[in-house]
Amino acid sequence: MNKAAKGAVWATIDRFGMMILQFSVNLILARILMPEDFGIIGMLAIFIVVSQVLIDGGFSSALIQKKSPSQTDYSTIFFWNIGFSLFIYLILFFAAPLIADFYEMKQLTGVLRSIGISLILNAIFAVQRVRLQKDLAFRTLALTDISSYLIGGAVAVFLALHRFGVWSLVVMSILTTLLSVMITGIITKWHPSICFSKKALTELFGFGGFLMASTVLQTICQNLQGLIIGKKFSASIMGFFSQAYKLDQITSYSIPQVIVQVMFPVYSSLQDDTERLNQVVLMNLRVVTFIVYPLIASLIIVAEPLITWLYGAKWLPSVPYFRVLCVGGFFVCLQNINFYAVAAVGKSKVLFKWSFYKWGFLLTALMVGMTMGIYGILWGIVASNVNIFIVNANLASRYTGLKVSSQIKSMLPILGTISIASAITIAIFLMEWNFIICTAILLLSFFLLSYLFRLKALSETVDVAKRIIKRI
Repeated sequence: MNKAAKGAVWATIDRFGMMILQFSVNLILARILMPEDFGIIGMLAIFIVVSQVLIDGGFSSALIQKKSPSQTDYSTIFFWNIGFSLFIYLILFFAAPLIADFYEMKQLTGVLRSIGISLILNAIFAVQRVRLQKDLAFRTLALTDISSYLIGGAVAVFLALHRFGVWSLVVMSILTTLLSVMITGIITKWHPSICFSKKALTELFGFGGFLMASTVLQTICQNLQGLIIGKKFSASIMGFFSQAYKLDQITSYSIPQVIVQVMFPVYSSLQDDTERLNQVVLMNLRVVTFIVYPLIASLIIVAEPLITWLYGAKWLPSVPYFRVLCVGGFFVCLQNINFYAVAAVGKSKVLFKWSFYKWGFLLTALMVGMTMGIYGILWGIVASNVNIFIVNANLASRYTGLKVSSQIKSMLPILGTISIASAITIAIFLMEWNFIICTAILLLSFFLLSYLFRLKALSETVDVAKRIIKRI
């Protein structure tokens, strides 16, 4: 097996391993900690995440994109990252009391000042991570990520059991990053040269700065709901929303993203043959719909007993939040299919320009929704999800010739089959059967009906599964 193939295997292990590990640790902590503990971290997320994007500045992507970065390039970005991260941390340190006053929670001052240390640690780790990615050393990255999070998660569980509350989550964030820095430093043995090149910084910023602007806008809009919910409501409600959002993302985003990433190279190879490209896009739409829609439908139906079983009865208020977010998930899972199709034909600049409209729509939806309470915000997120799908589908129609009506038509047989399977499951669920049995019945009846109706998506899904297995 060549180096690139091994890299793909370990990148997949890293992605799925971290997803499973994060879900497991979160599951344990959710049973120990209170909703407001998670809510506090959610309220501060926008400040930490946006700061992280600003510190990176797109330089990581620029270094990866550059064919042969020099030691001077790496050293320049290393010292820039550390210096700028210290600057950002000082801003957060002195702004922490003001942020705490904004939320009317004095506890946030110490929490933000502490968790902000992870920004500096991430800045130290950034260049070493890029070097490993350039060398296709995904095995090292996977082992570093998984082992660091495993230890950090174990310590967090220990602290949570000893009633450290939100500080369990703070320590986990700092310790996981610190361990990543230490392990990577020991393995790579890379040291920066004592040099700083303004020319290298300017050259790399020329590529990364454009990307950073887009990422900052996207990050702010995607995390703005935490700011609004935390200010307008309470840390507890923020905690309920946070858990509902995490659970929804696994089905709505993580699973379809794996499928789309596998198919993107196929898109690129067909960029000069739009007819075949459109056939592949339609096939992708059917496959993602076939896999994800039954899962989302079952989650909506069994949400209450599922969340009680996973997290405990204290998390029941998150059930209606989860169900609303799942409605948006029907559109989230399809968004990137058209996005990558447009990117494959070389229209990335068009996608960038339209991102301002898409995230501006989300901002408007959240502002309008907050006047109608927490459910107004949730439905605002759903409206944004629908809008992003429509925009991406119309861009695909414009630049690849694939009509939106053709996309909807290709999914209708699957939607009809899911509707029948869901109706059967709801009838059984009303008889108070075990939710695991009900989920199994929905999925089994869906696959059986798909076979009886000879849905094209069934055979296409089997083919994509073979592609994924072959890649691994």
